[in-house]
Amino acid sequence: MTRRILVFGATGYTGGLVAQELLARRERPTLVGRDPDALALRSRELSPQQPLPTIALDVRDVGTLRRTITADDVIITTIGPFEDRGRTVAEAAAEAGASYLDSAGEPSFIRWIFAKLGARAAHRGARLMPGFGHEYVSGQLAGAWALEKAAEMGMPHRLEIGYFRADGSLCSLSRGTIASLAGASLQRSFTYRGGIRDERPGARSAGFSIGGRNRSGFSIGTTEHLTLPEISPSLQELDVYLGWFGKASPMLSRASIAVPALRSIPGSQRLIAAVGARASTLRSSSLDQPALAQSRTLVAARVFAASGHQLGAVNLRGPNQYQLTASLLAWAAVVESHASTRAVHRRTGVLGAIQAFGLGAIRDTCRHYGLDDESAGPEAEAPAPPLLLADGNEE
Repeated sequence: MTRRILVFGATGYTGGLVAQELLARRERPTLVGRDPDALALRSRELSPQQPLPTIALDVRDVGTLRRTITADDVIITTIGPFEDRGRTVAEAAAEAGASYLDSAGEPSFIRWIFAKLGARAAHRGARLMPGFGHEYVSGQLAGAWALEKAAEMGMPHRLEIGYFRADGSLCSLSRGTIASLAGASLQRSFTYRGGIRDERPGARSAGFSIGGRNRSGFSIGTTEHLTLPEISPSLQELDVYLGWFGKASPMLSRASIAVPALRSIPGSQRLIAAVGARASTLRSSSLDQPALAQSRTLVAARVFAASGHQLGAVNLRGPNQYQLTASLLAWAAVVESHASTRAVHRRTGVLGAIQAFGLGAIRDTCRHYGLDDESAGPEAEAPAPPLLLADGNEE
């Protein structure tokens, strides 16, 4: 039996893209949101001849959430900021034993879901996969691929991953992304030093030389810290850098010194969240389409030995982050919807993309959607995204 796919935040930009991608795969997702009128309108827009089913509910209504989500459901949520609106959905999915995917990029939410829901999800048979979009599937792929290359050259000690914007501008960020970035600016973050360690966001900056151009970013906490060390136990250091702000990244890194003091001010979190929400409402309901059309993703990973010698590197270049995120979320949801919840070899708990589906499947899927190692050379045809069967094998 095919499992039901619920798209939370379907009336938003990314949620709408996800629903479109699911329809393109001949799936009929159920659209979930607060406003029944907006849901009905989106349903008719997406499928005029046969409107999609909808469920109107508020994610803060825990009782309704738990009555709605079952083990036979696949949950996709794009409702941010996740620190404010994401926990109830993730908890309900874990408790029900459902499959769960989100587009979260906020360090504190990501760390919470791994730390607090891992054991419960595994016990209930749930599969929770946070950050399953451009952030942070592409970084997990770049890191795991670079580690694979490095294994032939020596023992990996340090891994660095950087997210950059190859083209376009910040005008191609959605309202939800702006609000999430504002909210995350005062959240606690982390890094990896032989284990997860607390660290303020932007504690350090780093430069990457890619294709003859220097790019810089500031450090953030991501799913890579929580998943990639399992792949390469010799890793002792792992840092991930956000380089969306170009030459301003080092300045933002230095400014982050003030974050602990700002966080101690009563009401600072609410103020920053309000500013982010206000900034996001100044934008139209759609993105700057010309900027979005020009936008391309660029994710770099490099691996070093303890001596500092570089062992391997991967530079992934691909389509804009929203389209890639929608494609990845839809692909994973379809795979989950066709997999039995009772499969013996099915890994449960809170998982990264590589743990959930394997490096080969993630690499082939990303290549199919246009994200590939630019140093690998042109391919005649990108592989079709694999459909994983219930026993973990590929079809």
